[in-house]
Amino acid sequence: MDTRSRILDAALACFVETGYAHTTIARIRERSGVSNGALFHQFATKEAIADALYVDAIASFQQGVWELLERRPTSLHEAVRGVIGHQIGWIEANIERARFVYAYGNLDWSSPEGAQLDDLNRKLSDACRQWMEPFIQAGKIRPMPMIVLNAVVAGPTHAIARQWLAEQASGPLHSYLDQLTDAATAALSGTRQQCHTAARHGRMQLQLVGDDGSVIAHGEAAVELLPRQAGPG
Repeated sequence: MDTRSRILDAALACFVETGYAHTTIARIRERSGVSNGALFHQFATKEAIADALYVDAIASFQQGVWELLERRPTSLHEAVRGVIGHQIGWIEANIERARFVYAYGNLDWSSPEGAQLDDLNRKLSDACRQWMEPFIQAGKIRPMPMIVLNAVVAGPTHAIARQWLAEQASGPLHSYLDQLTDAATAALSGTRQQCHTAARHGRMQLQLVGDDGSVIAHGEAAVELLPRQAGPG
């Protein structure tokens, strides 16, 4: 194992055991068994180690997505199941890395690692959009921004995965695959519901009355009347 990998493996173990905030770079160096010079040659700070670990984890996950994109699904359900199935499979196979990714959150996008991750995400997002385009053109996916599409497909799995990793969800994570797939497929292909309140059109007569009760002027106006909304209680 090369020096960089030894440092990252040691850092992952420390971050998972004691948390990022309570892990020192000295503890990472000690656990990795490398010298100070070797460690600082690779990484200047603890944050740089964590950022590199984060990018490596996401790149590992995305590699499986790229492999998935090489296969052309025959249905929207198959495509969604493939994406969610890979997401679940990666988490189950990389429990410690998944725990770290969820705990660490997001990178500083102005950092070198942040820029690297942004580039990875953009390329994958473009490829996913092209992969889904036949279903969009066929009307099987209603138009939506890619960020929304990604949230619809991956968001619920992330929510359950967090609970599962914290041992707050029963059963294996893959036991939720069918329900997650059905829900995401329905959300992507469903018709947007709009609430329309019926309006009634009519004419209204107006009178300007003087202090003595006499009509000074009058007129008519076309109006659109909406039914009264029921109040609380």
